[in-house]
Amino acid sequence: MLIRPIALRILGVLAIAAAVHFSVVWAVPRVMMWKLLDSLGQAESSANRMQSPVLPPLADATSRRVVMPNPDLLYGLCVLDLERGPVIVRADPKLSTYWSIALYSSNSDNFFVLNDREAGKLPVELRISTTADQPKAIVAPSKKVLLLMRVLVPDRTQGMDALEAARSSLRCSTS
Repeated sequence: MLIRPIALRILGVLAIAAAVHFSVVWAVPRVMMWKLLDSLGQAESSANRMQSPVLPPLADATSRRVVMPNPDLLYGLCVLDLERGPVIVRADPKLSTYWSIALYSSNSDNFFVLNDREAGKLPVELRISTTADQPKAIVAPSKKVLLLMRVLVPDRTQGMDALEAARSSLRCSTS
């Protein structure tokens, strides 16, 4: 008789623990991306929100806006708001070293990557949309998207102008 109430309590505790676990696993990536997208959106001026990406300085030991940034990479970020329609991303890195453009949905899932090997030395033009009715569009799984451009810095003492020019070529616009 005493075993039955104890078993029910154990099952109840396990059910609550499972519900809390799955809630946290579902919520943490979404909350992290929401905070990041919100802070980046506030950092950009509203007039140039889409045209001018955020170009943070080269990471060092004090850089922690993004968890554990790589000090050998220059970053460029755009917050893409697809509620107003498709967004066009343009870049012309013209580099012989590594660079990439990655897209992340609002739950932090990476859904697209393009790098120097795939693009070669050609200019990049991507159309990102929430629907597949746009020609050659990359379909985003959410209406808010984070674009992260990475440019490898092989040597901090030389060639920084070309790397900055490559990163600065990034443009995100609604047309």
